[in-house]
Amino acid sequence: MPMSTSNSSRRCTIYIDGFNFYFGIFENKPEWKWLNIQSFFEMLRSREDVVSIKYFTAIVDPKKAYSARRDRQLLFLKALETLPKVEIINGVFQPRTVRCDAKCCEQYIVSQEKKTDVNITIRMIQDCLEKATDSVVLVSGDSDQEPAIHWIHNRFQDIALAVYIPVLEQERDSRRNDFYYSIGVPCNPLPLDGLAAHQLPAVIKFFNNGVLQEVVQRPTEWAAN
Repeated sequence: MPMSTSNSSRRCTIYIDGFNFYFGIFENKPEWKWLNIQSFFEMLRSREDVVSIKYFTAIVDPKKAYSARRDRQLLFLKALETLPKVEIINGVFQPRTVRCDAKCCEQYIVSQEKKTDVNITIRMIQDCLEKATDSVVLVSGDSDQEPAIHWIHNRFQDIALAVYIPVLEQERDSRRNDFYYSIGVPCNPLPLDGLAAHQLPAVIKFFNNGVLQEVVQRPTEWAAN
């Protein structure tokens, strides 16, 4: 398919670093967590044709027999599956042994999220190489994605690029965006005004051949104020 030239028909793909989004915004704003990422980003990029939204994450507490936060995460991912333009790409959590820097020097195990950065990079470059998009929008404040954006910017000058940093308003001054501006790529804090308005239905019903199969409800911990 030939690359589009007009903004209204320009195919736009969104790449969301789920954990960066969570720790940048949602951790302190649980009432926004049940976000309809499709309608929100269609609104945000209304001058383009949003054709795909790729959401990169990993399942938390994979080894625990029970985890309330994992259950809430799985509910959200199940709800996202109802959005036709959304694709969920999973990384993994891996155990890592670390040593305390204090005098005790005790060793303990922590879980570390893996593969998200690589997955985002591969998908962005793959879509550009395959001419699957005319516009790349990265939603992440992670500097690990800077080389990938720089590479795309140098090799695909007909592809529009933009970066949104997920960050609350009071923390914006602490987030750096000078690298992207130094290479001519727009980079701004993610607008927060529409997050409350673009929430998924509180109750989502799944049917198969007209028969109710499953009901997914917004976690009470994420209830809107």
